[in-house]
Amino acid sequence: MRKFPGLLIFAATAALLLTASLLSTAQGIGTVTQVGLDNYVYVYQEVLSEVIILQLGDENAATVEQFGAEHIAGLAQIGDDNELEIWQLGQRDLVLAVQNGAGNEGRINQMHSSAGTSTYGVTDNDAFSYQAGLYNILNLLQIGEDNTASIYQIDTNNEVFVVQEQYPLGMGGNAALMVQVGMGNWASAVQLGAQQMTRSIQLGDDNSSSVNQNGGANRASVVQTGDRNVFTATQG
Repeated sequence: MRKFPGLLIFAATAALLLTASLLSTAQGIGTVTQVGLDNYVYVYQEVLSEVIILQLGDENAATVEQFGAEHIAGLAQIGDDNELEIWQLGQRDLVLAVQNGAGNEGRINQMHSSAGTSTYGVTDNDAFSYQAGLYNILNLLQIGEDNTASIYQIDTNNEVFVVQEQYPLGMGGNAALMVQVGMGNWASAVQLGAQQMTRSIQLGDDNSSSVNQNGGANRASVVQTGDRNVFTATQG
């Protein structure tokens, strides 16, 4: 049976990052702590946004660009050669991303809907990710308002691809929960519309899951245990 000691690190790091953010002032704030060699950080943000970055290890890279107001980004990289790229365009988006291991890659983009923006450009997207192990890959794009994604990758060579676009505006966001515990798993979720939900849990090795949902209020739940399982679903 696989154990999850890394989740304790995730919980502790999340508490540290969010507490630091809540205690900061109303100005645009950036706090970076680096312990190790050859770590890299680039931050651009506008008024009232906040970023907290912690790097413990060598040759980690973090890039954060926050356009608009009142975004919060908390990043932690514990290990070596990890890479994170965060881009938030809108208002009041939240990212909490933790990498614990080596060679992990994460790209999270949250932005306005292509169909237009709501009053004051508020988007309120939330993204939570945790990568523990080696060479895991995460690609997440959330477009619109009130989308939520929680992604957990534990072990080696797992990959997740998620796209959520909420329209019409004001109809409610989409939600995705993606869990990979094992090696060589692939999971994708593409949700176009409103009030869509996908849950994908992979416990084993070399599993593949693909969910495509269009329209409104669709639900998909996938649980794969063991090795080399394949699942595909399309709902319109």
